Amino acid sequence: MGTKRSLVFLLALASVSAWGCGYVPQDLWAKTWKYARAWGLDPYLVAAVVWVESGYCPEARGKAGEVGLGQFMPGTWARTTGAPPEWRAHPDWALWATAKHLRELWEATRDWRQALAAYNAGLGAVRSGTIPASTRRYVEKVLAVYRRWVVQGGGG
Repeated sequence: MGTKRSLVFLLALASVSAWGCGYVPQDLWAKTWKYARAWGLDPYLVAAVVWVESGYCPEARGKAGEVGLGQFMPGTWARTTGAPPEWRAHPDWALWATAKHLRELWEATRDWRQALAAYNAGLGAVRSGTIPASTRRYVEKVLAVYRRWVVQGGGG
């Protein structure tokens, strides 16, 4: 019985170590780079967005219904991916979708600050010029993480 309990504990520990929550596991770092490059983005910027959004915690849930690494709302998820909303918590889908959505916002704004603001507050808020102060702080936080990781060589 003790061996079985130890095995269950080790399996649980192994599964937890594969997910981040306040740190960036190497497997998620590698996937961030893969999907960022696939969408023609700077991997450090995509990683900074994910870090600020969820702390690299795939199970992260926001107050307004955001889920996963990229903290997608159901509507944004559907428009970005066409995938079922329950997939928002899946790390591969979430990282792919984060990079894709960020690329779409860049294409729509052609300005990284505006693209980041749109990621947080929506493209409508950016286009109408009604960007909340909390979103302005969000943009600065993402850019600070980005700059730190570029200098230090990343969070992975």
